[in-house]
Amino acid sequence: METTEIFGVDIHDAVMGLKQAIDDRKLIIRSPMTIRALARVRLGSDGRVDPSTVGSEVRATARAYIARQQERELEAQMAKTKENRISDLLDS
Repeated sequence: METTEIFGVDIHDAVMGLKQAIDDRKLIIRSPMTIRALARVRLGSDGRVDPSTVGSEVRATARAYIARQQERELEAQMAKTKENRISDLLDS
């Protein structure tokens, strides 16, 4: 059975997010194998990504993309926390 999540993200959302990032030119894929594997991803009768059509190249790329997004979110949270601490120190 194929996994239906990547790093806690539904595989449909992960693959569609990956495709959107490529369309928006936020992500550039240079590997011909990955490009072909992404083209082989199909939707099921329910309109969602069929996990059995998501190859290892696409899963690995989605993992890297999701990890980078999560890293950016964490960096933003850390910056906000630091900003709040500095503000608290200045206020006291």
